[in-house]
Amino acid sequence: MSLSITVHGSNVRLAGAVDVDTAPALRAELTELISAAGRGAELRVDLGEVSIVDSSGLSALVGAHRLAVAKDARLLLVGLPAHVARMLTVTGLDELLDLA
Repeated sequence: MSLSITVHGSNVRLAGAVDVDTAPALRAELTELISAAGRGAELRVDLGEVSIVDSSGLSALVGAHRLAVAKDARLLLVGLPAHVARMLTVTGLDELLDLA
């Protein structure tokens, strides 16, 4: 499967599958954006067009969240489709990650 990552300033739009094949590219992109952001910055990741998130995708999002916290920034997940929101709830990650 494939994943489209579109960046507009501090907004990131994802479309497609966040899975074992695409998670490394997502992790690299988010790491670069968070590392370049200043203290107090907010990076919004729109998951509205994400078709699937597997454990590798969840790991990439958690890793990016932890990096943002360490950099005193915020990674905000927005536009969650019902299936993604349900996965985050079932795994308990809705309590860890910042969701809107």
